[in-house]
Amino acid sequence: MIRWFPWHGPSLAVCLLAIPALLASSGCTKDQEEQAQIVQEEVYGKGPLNYLLFMPQATSAAENGRYPLILSLHGIGERGNDLRALKKDGLPKLLDGFSSFPFIVVSPQCAVSTEWYYDRTDMLVDQLLRIVVQRYPVDTMRIYMTGYSMGGIGAWDMAIRHPSWFAAVMPIAARREPGWNPCPMSGIPVWAFHGALDDVVPLAKGQDVVDAFRTCAGAATFTVYPDAGHDSWSRTYSTPEVFTWMLRQRRPP
Repeated sequence: MIRWFPWHGPSLAVCLLAIPALLASSGCTKDQEEQAQIVQEEVYGKGPLNYLLFMPQATSAAENGRYPLILSLHGIGERGNDLRALKKDGLPKLLDGFSSFPFIVVSPQCAVSTEWYYDRTDMLVDQLLRIVVQRYPVDTMRIYMTGYSMGGIGAWDMAIRHPSWFAAVMPIAARREPGWNPCPMSGIPVWAFHGALDDVVPLAKGQDVVDAFRTCAGAATFTVYPDAGHDSWSRTYSTPEVFTWMLRQRRPP
């Protein structure tokens, strides 16, 4: 299914305030949220990759004391060794102060010398996930992955190589590398997003990987913003529906 989404929605701030109500209210008022001022922790040297960590204050999505996890992969411009760069874009840009967001979010940083899908960087992400599920109260049946641009390509790669981790995958402005076969991840629900005017990763390349996934009997929704260029992630992460969709997905036992 392809969904064409014109953007006539509210501002980013309004969308962020709407997400908690749609996910299930935590009982916090706006004033209480502003006072809480939750901040993502910068975690250096405690695993194969440095990462930002968002630990939720809201318990609305917790089950038996364990929380759903989003693994968030950034784009090419945020590579390096300064985790503050990750907060300039994507999901980490939205999280500081967002105390009613009910997911644990781990946002690793890719080295500037490579990309998420080169040099078997997926093995480092896999090692990090193994550490994360031991270190934090993660519900391993509800681990989700998203990424944009380079990170969206990396999300496809990671799910192909390590499908047993994920309950759902949300790649944005992404494509596949030549020869990639998405069939190993065919059991994972996918919701992909793209801008029709993307001149960095053309829409046809985003369509190609979704079509290949569907050929393997994979269940994919493909949302295209007709007025968007390469940045199709800002409005995606500002859309409450994507997070309610995530929470409906569970990895089979």
